[in-house]
Amino acid sequence: MAKGDAQDQKIRKRKLQDDVKEKIQDASKARKAEHGASGDAKVESSKEIDNVRSKNKKKEKTNSSRFSLFGLICGKIKYILLMIFVPPFLNYASIQKEMVELKPEGEFYDIGWGQKLFLSCRGKGPPTVVLDAPTGMNSDVWTLVVDKLSEHANVCVYDRAGLGFSERPLNKSVPDSDPQNQLNFNYYERWNPFTVERMVDDLHKLITASSQQPNPLILVGAELGAIVSQFYAHLYESDVLGLVLVNPLSEDLFQQSDSVWLQHWFGSLSPTYQTLQLGAALGITRLGLLLGVLKQPIVGDSVPNNVILRQKYLMCHPRHLSSVVDEHYFINETFSQMRTLRKIKSLASSITVSVLTGNYYDEQMPSHLNKAWARAEQSLLSKFPSNVQHSVVNGADRHMMYRKPEPIVEAVLKIIRKWKRTKIISGTQAA
Repeated sequence: MAKGDAQDQKIRKRKLQDDVKEKIQDASKARKAEHGASGDAKVESSKEIDNVRSKNKKKEKTNSSRFSLFGLICGKIKYILLMIFVPPFLNYASIQKEMVELKPEGEFYDIGWGQKLFLSCRGKGPPTVVLDAPTGMNSDVWTLVVDKLSEHANVCVYDRAGLGFSERPLNKSVPDSDPQNQLNFNYYERWNPFTVERMVDDLHKLITASSQQPNPLILVGAELGAIVSQFYAHLYESDVLGLVLVNPLSEDLFQQSDSVWLQHWFGSLSPTYQTLQLGAALGITRLGLLLGVLKQPIVGDSVPNNVILRQKYLMCHPRHLSSVVDEHYFINETFSQMRTLRKIKSLASSITVSVLTGNYYDEQMPSHLNKAWARAEQSLLSKFPSNVQHSVVNGADRHMMYRKPEPIVEAVLKIIRKWKRTKIISGTQAA
């Protein structure tokens, strides 16, 4: 009995131990399960965090790229605005400074309605030699001629209205109630600006009423300046001693059968000057000159440096280039006025006429344009009296005023010597 009880106790004790072990194992398994679930949750949470971080990085990159693109666009706009607005302001500031520094020796004369023209005279007269520049150019072209002629006569150069340092024609459309001003207004408005009639009227006021230069006059003109000189001589023949026409522009230039000059003038020359005018207004022309892309029109070994600087200044001046455009634009009206005057009144035979042309073609123009110009010059010679003197200058082209001025000087001196001999003879006979 006692043995049986002892065995039962051992069995119960083993069961109890086994139960305790099972509970301990179950508790351990439970803890492991809980730990595994917690680990999985942590892994999942870590993955979610990584996904969020990845999305945030993508957003940051997108926002960063957007900001960089916006910054790039803003930067380009800034540079574009700088290119648009800065050059015109810098050009304007430079023009104001150069206007004072590069002004040539001379005076400004009021020719009416407050419009002032630039005139520079050197030497003593009479006679008075008046030099008139080619189409769209100012008095700088005559620099070398003035230096040589001023020892023998009173030599005057001027800038036509709007060119160089002269003011543009004023637009005065409504006269006041004063009858005299009404009369003056009608007189002033009867000729269009930038035509030969208006140019001659301006010149006559300039050298008579305004500056009172001594007569007689020897008028020297190149290209359009030659038309102005002829027109003046037709109207005021008693004041004119002689004409020297250098590569004269003929009113028949556009009437040739092939019309090459008509097409070139309005299809190439005028648009080119309009482009230069726009470039000057935008300040681009100054940049072109600084970079060497553009060159000033007066070039020669003997051209003074101040003339070169002044020509660059004028190329950057919209007002000057506006007048260059206008002189080209109204050339047909100028030709018509010249033809009409020749029909009404012939040139006085007492006026000595000398025509100078070069035997070299202009290298800047195609051959067919040079040939058409030469034909027009021959047509012009037939319109003068039989005593016209035509000289072909060897080695010269249409730029002879500042590249080979000696023949021009000699042609003027020849007229002066003849006039002085006539005066001596007249004085001897009177005595």
